Amino acid sequence: MIAATAAFAVLIAVLSIGLWTYARSAANETYDLLLRGAAISVLERITLTPEGVDIDLPPSALDILALAESDRVFYRILDREGRTLTGTPDLPLDDRLGPDLPSDEPIFFDHAYSGETVRFVVHGRTLLGSADPQWVGVQIGQTRRARVAMQNDLILKGLVPLAALSLAGIAWARAGIGLAMRPLSGIERDIRMRQPSDLEPLRAVPPREVESLIASINGFMLRLKHSKGQAESFIADVAHQIRTSLATLNSQLQMAVETDDLRSEASILRARDQAARTIRLTNQLLSHAMVIHRADEARLEPVDLALLLRQLLEEAIRAEGAAEIEFAVDLPPSGEPFHVHGDAIAIREAMRNLLDNAVRHSPAGGAVTLSAAPAEIAGRAAMALSIEDTGPGIPADERAKVVERFYTRGSHGGSGLGLSIAASVAASHDGRLDLGQSAEGGLKATLVLPIAPRGGTLGLRAGRSGEPS
Repeated sequence: MIAATAAFAVLIAVLSIGLWTYARSAANETYDLLLRGAAISVLERITLTPEGVDIDLPPSALDILALAESDRVFYRILDREGRTLTGTPDLPLDDRLGPDLPSDEPIFFDHAYSGETVRFVVHGRTLLGSADPQWVGVQIGQTRRARVAMQNDLILKGLVPLAALSLAGIAWARAGIGLAMRPLSGIERDIRMRQPSDLEPLRAVPPREVESLIASINGFMLRLKHSKGQAESFIADVAHQIRTSLATLNSQLQMAVETDDLRSEASILRARDQAARTIRLTNQLLSHAMVIHRADEARLEPVDLALLLRQLLEEAIRAEGAAEIEFAVDLPPSGEPFHVHGDAIAIREAMRNLLDNAVRHSPAGGAVTLSAAPAEIAGRAAMALSIEDTGPGIPADERAKVVERFYTRGSHGGSGLGLSIAASVAASHDGRLDLGQSAEGGLKATLVLPIAPRGGTLGLRAGRSGEPS
């Protein structure tokens, strides 16, 4: 509203300057016509005789100027050299006339005289007679009181409607803005009165001018609600899983305290295994939370898959329990592209979980193979990263369930999060996680990622359950 008032003020100032210029010009033109008419009337009554210049000053010539009762009128008749033939001799001349007065065009100018500003006209003509032609001029001046009064009257009559129109415009603009923004007051009240947990979209019908703003607010609230739901779900899952694992660990230690030495040793071993499971569960829960968070952030960068697989293989060889496992890597020819554009950390977490899952389920003397090959997904070029083991595998009817969080099968001490994390990463990259049977009868988990995500950004997001959404 302040900006609109300032704009109106600038507009009024510009229009006022234009109105003042017009009023001054109109007043000058009107009274200049009277001055010129009086000068022409006087010139027409001047003749050239053998005896000299004959001046018959018509009273009507100056009577026209006398219509402005508040103004004074001055005149004189002068020759070529500027000598006064009759009239007031000390009237000032304009510098534009120069030393040679003869001119057949009237010249108007303002000059201070007799204590106030006077408007003068100098007009002349060449007289013809029996003798040599002679130029004669007339100078008539009139004070500016009537002109100024006319100018002020024109300005006043123009400014009053202009000011009224401007005030009405400001009032209408204020009323219009207030009317248009009234729904925003309801929206502000709705947001202010909400509980912190209320993240439902705004239901108000906004003005057309702010529809995009309300849509953006609603979109942000939906994303915030989704993020809040993920955080709440993660906290609940962590609390339940950690509480269960620690309760089991405490039970094993309690049994070790209350039993004889032989059984105590077995209980301590079971407690150690439970502690290892708790550590693994905690790490995977944190990994799962990080993957979901990074899916929302959409950090994109070129990922060297060959380097990624080599680093994972080095970690797996150094890991506990990997000494009895044989590892192999099968990479495509060096001339083929071996990069994808995505979140390097999320892809690394997905592959690490798949590799850890393969190592844990492979028996002693088993083998784990890491491979990569060109693929295609939804008509786009992609890379397929596969990890095969020689474990028991997963029946076809259970493969859709094992990607759900905390779904476990068998007695390998898994947390039910490894495949869920991989599926979430695949979904966030517009890819997919394929589960099948390896050549040795074990599990073959394949992470298929497009080389370039659709539109240059990560596409789908991980759903709340951790499944591809």
